[in-house]
Amino acid sequence: MSIPEKNPARINNSDFLPAMLKENKSGWLVEYYARNPKDNTLKRKQIRLKRIVLRYNKKRDARNHITQIINTINAKLAGGWSPFFNTEDARLYTKISVVTEKFLNEKRKELRVNTLRSYQSFCKMLLEWLKEDIYCALFTKIYAIRYLDYLYNERNNGVTTYNNQIKMGRAFFNWAKERCYCRENPFELVKSKPKQKKSRTIIPPDVREKIKEYLLKNDVNFLNVCELVYFSLIRPNEIKNLRVSDIDFEGKFVRVSGEIAKNHKTRHSALNNDLIERLRVMVRGVPKDYYLFGSELIPAKNKIGNGRFGYHWCKLRVALKLPQTMQLYSFRDTGIFEMLKSGIDDLTVMQHADHSSLNVTTIYANHADEKLIERVRNANIHF
Repeated sequence: MSIPEKNPARINNSDFLPAMLKENKSGWLVEYYARNPKDNTLKRKQIRLKRIVLRYNKKRDARNHITQIINTINAKLAGGWSPFFNTEDARLYTKISVVTEKFLNEKRKELRVNTLRSYQSFCKMLLEWLKEDIYCALFTKIYAIRYLDYLYNERNNGVTTYNNQIKMGRAFFNWAKERCYCRENPFELVKSKPKQKKSRTIIPPDVREKIKEYLLKNDVNFLNVCELVYFSLIRPNEIKNLRVSDIDFEGKFVRVSGEIAKNHKTRHSALNNDLIERLRVMVRGVPKDYYLFGSELIPAKNKIGNGRFGYHWCKLRVALKLPQTMQLYSFRDTGIFEMLKSGIDDLTVMQHADHSSLNVTTIYANHADEKLIERVRNANIHF
């Protein structure tokens, strides 16, 4: 038995040529070809059989044993096994495009829409940059470094995007490693860049008063949004998904379910009296399953679209000539800052803000305090 072509590796487009028995003057051997993932060419592999042949008195018995070896090798080759990976796990021989697809299919059952969209973007960008569909196991640290350099130096993405890509890369390859598609996580030891200081500033009391006066006259329902961010510390993306049934007027709180919360934990956020009364008027006679804010900032079957809160905020900012560093999310920064300065303990603020740790909460205390000198002087501290 022999391979009919002199150089089958050059003319075959499959990932292997099946194993077969070859008999020559030097003895018997099993020969097969497998694609080497390093240079994408078929390489010949041989197994010498002298010891096996010597075990048997009859050639027929030796042939039966060798046939079993050949059938086993061919079955493994057909299942995706590669002799170039020192393992019998066929998953290491899986293209990265297939692994990303499996990853996203699994995460669709677990992640929120926005988080899933971020991973979809990561996978798409990574595959577009790679151009060649390599095996996932061969995506090494040098690939990770080159990819991040491309984002930062060629695409001119900022530090936040750079660091987010590292986080998503670690998450994806941790998943791939756990499921035996690769041995190492190429992003694991890549260092993040120092974080840029937040461009948002807090909104001082006099500006908040101007905003309130303007919105009471022109856009009262958007005032409700602003107060939910400021006092209830609910994120804008969470507010979009609130329903009328989430408002508890007797308990004076909003229920933010784990399904819509950033940290996937259900929490109750306090409401102040003015906001409670405005919300009571806004939802009167409205079905409980309606979204709290529809496209016109009134309860509706369909929730408000992406970017609509931003549209209302930009309109407000232009009307009052506010700086661009004041954003809708600045109300959350301001609310946390004011609560910490007012004497509410850190743990209570942390839980109310849905932070993962006290370290995150205390970051908000580092905003510039216009009354810092006055506070220190009035503390009546003596030497």
